[in-house]
Amino acid sequence: MGTSDGPGRSLWNWAFGKHEPRPPDPGRTVEAAWVPTWQAQMLTDELVAEGIPAVVTDDFGMYITTYSREPMSRIFVTEDRLAEAEALIEEITGDPPRHRNH
Repeated sequence: MGTSDGPGRSLWNWAFGKHEPRPPDPGRTVEAAWVPTWQAQMLTDELVAEGIPAVVTDDFGMYITTYSREPMSRIFVTEDRLAEAEALIEEITGDPPRHRNH
């Protein structure tokens, strides 16, 4: 592979994450937080009250793990509102939001 910016280089950059970041897509849904179920609806209601479209879903894991010792839920928002949602969740809970696969 040469040092040119030809098709081979583009494929290389795409495969190894060296591509330009794309702008947030308002039509794409992303996870904003992974929270205990007892907090999920309260946080979702607060997000919606602030004008941030949000939904909650229960995360039905078969086993309690070292990452969670209670039933958990996931909050989803549109990608363009993710930063606002995470900031509001942190403001309410006092901790930065956790994510299921991180």
